[in-house]
Amino acid sequence: MNSTNNVESIILELVKEYLEKKPFFSIENIVVFINNRVKSNPFINKARIEITIKNLIKKRMIIPGTKLMKNNIIEHPVRNEIFNYIKKNPSNINEIMNSLNIGSNQALWHLSCLEKFRFVRSKKINNRRIIFKYDSNPELDELYYYLNLAIVQEIINFIKKEDKALKITEIATSLKKNHNIIKKYLYVLKKLKLIKIEKEKKRITFKLDTNKYSKVRKTIQGV
Repeated sequence: MNSTNNVESIILELVKEYLEKKPFFSIENIVVFINNRVKSNPFINKARIEITIKNLIKKRMIIPGTKLMKNNIIEHPVRNEIFNYIKKNPSNINEIMNSLNIGSNQALWHLSCLEKFRFVRSKKINNRRIIFKYDSNPELDELYYYLNLAIVQEIINFIKKEDKALKITEIATSLKKNHNIIKKYLYVLKKLKLIKIEKEKKRITFKLDTNKYSKVRKTIQGV
């Protein structure tokens, strides 16, 4: 008897054939098409075709209303480039556009396709929509995003090099950055539990938790 996987493979091939002739499909139309093509197969009837199609839709292998399929979604060179970029760099749409030199309409269209077929997902961080690889760990989103920012790495590397607690002014002056920007990201790092705040009288200083940071880096690199 045909296995479930084998039936899915047969049906997916027929879906692909159907979509080469017609750009869109409805469940009703494609079930009729496939049923006519597999009449000689005793293990595949109309009911099984319909169940399989619905399962494929549920798994986002195919989506009604589009000719795209999961197994060919990243064959498009631009879409493939966007996906590979996001895998290494969780980013917002502007960063993707600038890094890959593509327009907003093109970026939005390809990201929409990638998101529909669960290659990527998005999350709002600091009022910005950040796109991540779909199967990355959501609990690490903020860590993964912020530790990829150049300014955050500058701050961490400087504090790590100095190996002592530092005031915001000392960090801002040494890095030649705006005081408020440094303050903002120091408190982000505090929220992520990578920076410890030390208070002595009116003096507030920031120190890197090197052990925690080392563990986080190892975890992030494995994402």
